[in-house]
Amino acid sequence: MSESIKGFCLQTNEKIYPNTATSVLSNSAVVEMEIPALKEGEILAKTLYTGICGSDNSATIGKANFDWVQRPRVIGHEFSAEVLELGPGDHGDLKVGDIFTPLAMLGCQEEDCPACSVSKWNLCPKKEIIGFHRNGGFGQQVVLESDRVVPLMEGLTPAQGALVEPLSIITNALYNKCDIKPGQDVVVTGCGIIGMMSAEVARASGARVAVTGIAHDRDIRLKRAKERGFITIEVSPENSLTTQLQNGISDDNGVPFGSNGKVDLLIECSGVPPVLSEAIGVVKPEGDICVIATYGTDVQINATHLTRTSLNMRGSMGSCRADYMAAQKLMVTGIFPSEHYTDYYDFKDINQAFEDSIKANNMKAVVKMN
Repeated sequence: MSESIKGFCLQTNEKIYPNTATSVLSNSAVVEMEIPALKEGEILAKTLYTGICGSDNSATIGKANFDWVQRPRVIGHEFSAEVLELGPGDHGDLKVGDIFTPLAMLGCQEEDCPACSVSKWNLCPKKEIIGFHRNGGFGQQVVLESDRVVPLMEGLTPAQGALVEPLSIITNALYNKCDIKPGQDVVVTGCGIIGMMSAEVARASGARVAVTGIAHDRDIRLKRAKERGFITIEVSPENSLTTQLQNGISDDNGVPFGSNGKVDLLIECSGVPPVLSEAIGVVKPEGDICVIATYGTDVQINATHLTRTSLNMRGSMGSCRADYMAAQKLMVTGIFPSEHYTDYYDFKDINQAFEDSIKANNMKAVVKMN
């Protein structure tokens, strides 16, 4: 091959603790890649922009909830790409030069699969995630199944295309799992990109939204949330969300947020077990808790309180093609302002992008791959 194709590759699986002497990149390296021959139904694409997901961070530092990812592995499932070559088989209307974003999750597509039979590959027990089960978008070229291809909607840039997948997770969670009504007070726990996407979509649905973060988030993530007009709540063990709601929180107009220390809906995006444990105590009776995050350890909850207050707690896993289309529309119409939340890096700076992302020193890292 005449040109050198490189990728960000996980090689080992040691547990790394950020903000210690150990480099957060000890498990990874930028490597030269060999592109395999295309199999039936596969295509070769040039990656354009790839976003760093929280799950990429977790896998990179060896968190327990992602220790199943085989190494070596070029990760990345949030990306836009251009078709370079079509392999053997029928690819429908797909052609060389098409710009697309891929479905992160590909189901078994067996007729008797309860998930695949209704086109919800994200819930298939045999699903394969690009970047985890096969090499993904942090390679400068990628081989993938053409079944994954979702063409970018007219008016959407390739840079925005890298954010379609995470936003599709939010459209699935908020439109299919939550019963958001105009006028509700909603807390989003966690101010990473999944939290801020949740906040934007919840507000677009008519809710008033508060976003939580920790002291480290004050000057970057909570600052950007505040710039967008959200109520921001800095939490700590000494000054918990529960305490602050009970003491009273108001919006910029002085209107109290919540009622008697309770809110209508809590969307959990932090992935911190005590945050989910606390969530049950801050939602009104018959209110909703939507869990988008995953956790490195088991989470203890007060199940008796859950029963006695008739709370609705629902998890939301991934997304399917319909959610991708909704996410694209939210960006094309400006409902989700992607540029406000995106921090761009060139491929030569990919290690810095991952370090900044793992240490929460940016909002949403997107790497220009070529």
